[in-house]
Amino acid sequence: MTNGHTSMDIDDDDELLYEVDVELRRTPQSTYLFQYPIRPHYRSYDETTFASARIKEKHSLVEMDLLIDPQSTNYYAARGKQFADSTNNENGRQYFNSDRMDKQTIASTISSNGDHYFVCLFDNQNRRLVLCPLKSIIQLRPQFNYIDTTSSTSGGANAKDSNFIDDEAYGSDGEQSGSESEENKPEPIASLVTMKFAKKESDYHKKKRLQSYSYYRQMRDDERWQDLVCIMNPHSFEAQRIREEFLSKDNQSISN
Repeated sequence: MTNGHTSMDIDDDDELLYEVDVELRRTPQSTYLFQYPIRPHYRSYDETTFASARIKEKHSLVEMDLLIDPQSTNYYAARGKQFADSTNNENGRQYFNSDRMDKQTIASTISSNGDHYFVCLFDNQNRRLVLCPLKSIIQLRPQFNYIDTTSSTSGGANAKDSNFIDDEAYGSDGEQSGSESEENKPEPIASLVTMKFAKKESDYHKKKRLQSYSYYRQMRDDERWQDLVCIMNPHSFEAQRIREEFLSKDNQSISN
């Protein structure tokens, strides 16, 4: 900086090429920014086929099921069949579309408030910059909840089988043994039962409960999923149609 001028001062000799209008556009649907932290930048999801997608809009939760090609040279066929067989059997329904693991789910893990951020599109035809406020910035990563469910269910099944074997080894051997057990069965002993009555919740404790993570998790789990339509390729016909609809002057906007 020299002569008291800062780097932000405008040079009078710098020619102004053109001016553009800036519009703030509010869309009926919420706008989100998706980030894929562990996905390399050269492997985008633009050409990926998604089987389904869903969102819990109130809590900014997103799940997307992307298809996997079982015929790929990088696909481990034996392990894919093992995952599919165990998952389909334990869940009691056809989770995968075939006898192999043919899809993977990516889900939101971290979401942040996007109130101070915008996405923008430049309308070259009308020389204007259209801004749209973000509701949330969502990071998506692969999840394997179905494998966790399978593992826990298999553990419970093994314990149940073990109990069944123990019952057979040490159980009764007929009607006579059953009658003997009834005769030798001790009479129930009376016990004192203590009953507690909950006090009326104060405003302070109610506020604390509503701010707790357990309450947030309950509300998050109770919210119903809403189905989405995935349009990942920005050059597709549907993507171009949505872009033109967004830039349409018929939409509500606030010019600056």
